[in-house]
Amino acid sequence: MALLAPSGRPGRLACLAALVLLAGAARPAGLPAPVQDALQRHRLPEGSLSVWVQDVAAETPLVSHRPDAPRHPASAIKLLTTFAALEELGPAHEWETAAYVTGPVRGGRLDGDLVLVGGGDPFLVVERLWRLLTAVQGRGLREIGGRIVIDNSRFSAAGEPPPGAFDGEPYRAYNALPDALLVNFNALEVVLERGEGAEVRVRTDPPVAGLRLRTRLAGVRGGCARARLRMEVSEPLSVTSPLSAPLPVITVSGRFPRDCARWTFPRSPLPPVRFADGVIRALWTRMGGRIEGALALGRLPEGAALRHRHHSPPLSYVVKGINKFSNNVMARNLLLTLGAERFGPPGTVDKGRRAVAARLREEGLDLPRLRLANGSGLSRATRISARGLAKVLIAAHRSPFQPEFAQSLPIASLDGTMRGRLRRDPEAARVRMKTGRLEGARSMAGYVRTHGGSVLAVAAIQNHPGVREGGRGDAVQDALLRWLLDR
Repeated sequence: MALLAPSGRPGRLACLAALVLLAGAARPAGLPAPVQDALQRHRLPEGSLSVWVQDVAAETPLVSHRPDAPRHPASAIKLLTTFAALEELGPAHEWETAAYVTGPVRGGRLDGDLVLVGGGDPFLVVERLWRLLTAVQGRGLREIGGRIVIDNSRFSAAGEPPPGAFDGEPYRAYNALPDALLVNFNALEVVLERGEGAEVRVRTDPPVAGLRLRTRLAGVRGGCARARLRMEVSEPLSVTSPLSAPLPVITVSGRFPRDCARWTFPRSPLPPVRFADGVIRALWTRMGGRIEGALALGRLPEGAALRHRHHSPPLSYVVKGINKFSNNVMARNLLLTLGAERFGPPGTVDKGRRAVAARLREEGLDLPRLRLANGSGLSRATRISARGLAKVLIAAHRSPFQPEFAQSLPIASLDGTMRGRLRRDPEAARVRMKTGRLEGARSMAGYVRTHGGSVLAVAAIQNHPGVREGGRGDAVQDALLRWLLDR
């Protein structure tokens, strides 16, 4: 029954009660107590953290803490790139890599060039490249009398800084540059293997024709955990180096334990075109073929005859690799693809940013704090708010392509970058979360399914020096996830 004053109007007590109820409905909770405790325990200030948690079926958040502060989300920004791509291209989108010949094939010999036209495939791994080359060799082609010509004109490197510009580590695989003919993520595994005696052999997987390898190792006691190795590149090549320049010498030096039989580490020591050419030559030779000519760059000439069309896995599969394993160069290739598809080739970083922004607007998303950079998070300029990131998650959940988007996210305790998180929690599999990690930045964004069946969109971004040290940022995020799982 309403509380009425003698005049028949609601009394002061009723008005106050109504105001309290309205305030409670409109104002979300601040940081949960377990999160505050984790921040204090790990000596991280509350002001370094932004959080937004919202039931995807609700209009107001469950948790809101500094939601509009522009922060660096690290790899969590990949969610924007993959969401925009699914909406723009559709989950069935495929990339094409085509092989052409510029002359006749007689007696197994091509009197002309083999031209490979890159379409921007982010997943042209060595196994799929082998299948492409097997198809090209079909019907007896073994010798190429001319050159290997690479047409990578669908993308342009305009706006792409050199690979070492981000953190001074130009040969780290996560810094690999995108390219329209991107082979094996432009990365290889350096493999050290000990023979029956004391000799240690070094090779690369995949093999790269013309790449010279050396070792300068000191033996130490113990197992592989004591290995301390580094890679040096003599006379390194850049994207502007002449194509005739020889490939560098790779020297692996440091301590290699005597009880260690095999050790591998990923690296990206070559520009994309030189790496693709070296891998193609090595595979072609191992398949019994021969290539006489040098490498050349150029557009597909008129009159060239199609030899084979190779298609990538669909985008629905590609986004798994990007989000579950946080593959930077795949995300960068995807951004350039969006630019080329929306505004025409060549795809550039600028076109890709504009394509994502346009698609977000068409989806009704206004993100004034957004600074996308290269679409992978591998840039100090990237910015977004926790509220903005959560808006993308909610829009993705309401999309027809929600299943494809959600299945690309790592499952806590089970796979991807969340495999080691919440491992002792029996309810962990109800968490699907993309993570982000850089020096001074730790983030997560994704979904938590409650006991009652509700789906919560969760975005948490923390920027602070030392947030990565000793898992401090992870501990804060895990405290939030456990609190949500208990709901």
